[in-house]
Amino acid sequence: MAAYIIVNYQVDNPELYGEYMQGAAGALGIGDGAELVAFDTESEVIEGDTAGHQTVVIKFDSKEKAREVWESDAYAAVVGKRHDATSRHFAVLVNGFGD
Repeated sequence: MAAYIIVNYQVDNPELYGEYMQGAAGALGIGDGAELVAFDTESEVIEGDTAGHQTVVIKFDSKEKAREVWESDAYAAVVGKRHDATSRHFAVLVNGFGD
């Protein structure tokens, strides 16, 4: 069953975030099994009060594959830049429906 990682944050340091983006796509397997489903720099909060304005949704073949990639050494090498460049961030891993 497909699974999705949904990440939301506020970008505070665009330059450092740009450095993160240069390594993140490859580390997350975008185009090599993972699919970037959404990348919205102006997502809108419609409920709650802790979300940022940027949302990213990535589709994986399964929760196991998503967790493997998320916890990989390759992603660990770049994710610190995202953490340092953003605030109000969260990430969730969810199963797809009907996949």
